[in-house]
Amino acid sequence: MKLNFSALVSLAFLSFVLAPSAVATNHHSFADIKLTPDVTSESTLRGELRVDAQELADILKVRPYVEMLRTARASGIGDGGTVMPRRLLNAKMLCLFKIVAAQQEVRKVVAIIDYDLAKSNIDLAQLSARRDRTSNMINTLNFMQGGTLGCTKQSLFLNGKFGASQYPLITSFSLGTVLSVINLLHPPLWHRTVDGPHNSLAYFLCDASPPDAANSYLWQFFNSPVPGAKYTFSRREILKRHWHDFARVSLADSHRHRVLAAYPEGSEHMSENIALLSQRIELLNDLRTHVEEFDASLYELHKAIGAN
Repeated sequence: MKLNFSALVSLAFLSFVLAPSAVATNHHSFADIKLTPDVTSESTLRGELRVDAQELADILKVRPYVEMLRTARASGIGDGGTVMPRRLLNAKMLCLFKIVAAQQEVRKVVAIIDYDLAKSNIDLAQLSARRDRTSNMINTLNFMQGGTLGCTKQSLFLNGKFGASQYPLITSFSLGTVLSVINLLHPPLWHRTVDGPHNSLAYFLCDASPPDAANSYLWQFFNSPVPGAKYTFSRREILKRHWHDFARVSLADSHRHRVLAAYPEGSEHMSENIALLSQRIELLNDLRTHVEEFDASLYELHKAIGAN
């Protein structure tokens, strides 16, 4: 069989393009993650307690009460308007109390993240405004010098001074080039000193712990591995790997972690620029979505005890 030249070129091009993408897919295995365990449709059809609800029942320390309520429901107790025994009512009240407490903890953490996002957006807006004012000033100067030197050149030209008229033109072109280069180089130079307390990223990128870590359901959730997952490290470690693949935050760059979290070491002086603030906002938004995954598991646990 004879292959034409264009077919060979197309095949070589596809091999070149697809090979790196396959490697990238392999490497960026944490680019898209979820922090709740997978649930099979077969287990749901069998009426089993979902894996994510089981994990939350263990974290909230209500697993025996959940099983008691599910067994009672399977036996028909509490259905059809019948009165539930006092021990079942007490078990249900305890489960609901802990579910509501965990929900309120999620709302508190989300509110803290929202505050961090608001502060980061304000800091970013201030730096962006300073950058934009400078760019506008440089552009204005560029137009002014072009107009002024252009008028001077034409005046000399109309008076018959053809050689002398070229000097303002050369000067204008040179100034235009210099100002354009300055306009290109100055945006990354704008920065500000990191101020204020650390943000929520410190609990995931650095060694900080929340003040209520010992009694926090959410903190226990993030310090636990995902049940049934192929990796055994905690959700905090999964998030760090996710941010490495998703937002290009190096796992080994501890200084970058501290700046992103506004968490200096001792008397360390830290500054932040527009790129870093943009990356911090990106990470905080991503963290918010993964914190709220806890709500989905709480909902499944609530459904498991709420029918009777």
